[in-house]
Amino acid sequence: MRLPQAFDFYAIEVFLLTAELGGMTQSARHLGITQSAVSQIIAKLESAVGVNLFDRTLRPMVLTASGKALFDHGGKLVIEAKSLIGEIRDGSKLPIETVTIAMAESVANQLTAPLVMHLGGRAAHWRIRSGISQIHHSEFLTRKFDMLITGSSTLENTPGVEHYNILDEPFILVVPADYTEEIRTIEQFAGMPFIRYSMLSGMGQRIERQMARMKVRLPNFMEVDSTFQQLTSVASGLGWSITTPLCAAGHMGLMKQLRLAPMPRGQFSRTIQLVARLGDLGNLPAATASFAQRHLHQHSLPPLLADYPWLKPELG
Repeated sequence: MRLPQAFDFYAIEVFLLTAELGGMTQSARHLGITQSAVSQIIAKLESAVGVNLFDRTLRPMVLTASGKALFDHGGKLVIEAKSLIGEIRDGSKLPIETVTIAMAESVANQLTAPLVMHLGGRAAHWRIRSGISQIHHSEFLTRKFDMLITGSSTLENTPGVEHYNILDEPFILVVPADYTEEIRTIEQFAGMPFIRYSMLSGMGQRIERQMARMKVRLPNFMEVDSTFQQLTSVASGLGWSITTPLCAAGHMGLMKQLRLAPMPRGQFSRTIQLVARLGDLGNLPAATASFAQRHLHQHSLPPLLADYPWLKPELG
């Protein structure tokens, strides 16, 4: 049996995107083509296999039984095809056309320039975004980003996604440098304002959940959405906060005005990881994660560890 002429990998990928994103309009927007073009591609694919893949009598469209079968198995075909293309391009030193990567703000501050300097030749065009990781997650699921470097784990159970661990780091206390008392409990800061990290971020949510578990009530004095705002506020004496070594390492110029300390109880941590769609970019995600891990351990964190050597055993 010969394969039908219109049964090609691009047509299958358009079909998969349409099913995954919920309609031809969304698929067309993602692909940068017209809705009519998407409709024609899927119609030709249906003609080639001799069955309808979508039930068009329903709104929104739903997959037929045949469509579900192609959706379940077509993804593996596309992943294998992309992997093969990746191997061919790697062998010929041909770059990927465009790579869009989003990073948590604390990671982007450390990695953006070094990453492009090291791996820039792997793509003809790089788009690098930073900001709130939770927003990045939803945009990754709608295929606006190819890779994420994030400290949140909400995508761990998402099918068709690969994960690479980059850094394990503890959450730590940060107080003004002139706070010289021995730190024994979090409750001793009850008289000082707490500088909250944005609840829109995975890091902010992680801190709030841990404080709730510890039954520590923190006054809602101030909330910020960048580590620079957070640490400069503490350095100015406005209050205290909870951060991570990587966040602190990104602002070494503030360290003389700050004091870092381990959590006196209820220690908790986060894992920085790279997330990508399985097979989409060949070995680029693995190479990116490997470089990020190496750079953070060899260049970003050592200046902080020189001042706070007790942190080194806590970093993985």
